[in-house]
Amino acid sequence: MLLKESQLDNPDNIIPILGKPYKESGKILTITGSSIYFLKECTDLKGNPLPLKRDQMKAIFQRYEKGLFLLLNGSNYRNGILISTNTLKKIMLSKHSEERNSWNNLSFRIFSKFADLPILGWLTKLFRYKLRETHLNIETDFFKAKMITSYSSFESQVDYFNKLGISDKVEIIN
Repeated sequence: MLLKESQLDNPDNIIPILGKPYKESGKILTITGSSIYFLKECTDLKGNPLPLKRDQMKAIFQRYEKGLFLLLNGSNYRNGILISTNTLKKIMLSKHSEERNSWNNLSFRIFSKFADLPILGWLTKLFRYKLRETHLNIETDFFKAKMITSYSSFESQVDYFNKLGISDKVEIIN
């Protein structure tokens, strides 16, 4: 169920579907949240975009007794998606790493031809970097989403989703 910004602060919209916020023993705060993700894609099952303001939206999962609350936050606009455990089909976490260069492709190809010259070889290595991210794909009975977060938070996110008690729906790819 998709919530508009005006519906987010009313517990009567959340509690009937997800129950109360999950209380983890030993934690002071009631709601247990995930890392911050950047929403890349969010569609219904037919591939049509959900009615969200998706430009630069950030997302965080909050754990409830009967599911997850996906809070989406744009610069000045918020949405929420209620995901009960019985509508959740799959959560897939994976690490992605790819080498890129910071120059445009033509410049990089020209310098790569002369990489065996000491100074140019050094320059081509200088402008290469690795893009490393954690990807999360989620699929429910009513939507699919693709999100990314920091590569370094992979292990903590594996722990977070494994603690939800839905291990049959969580797939981890190293």
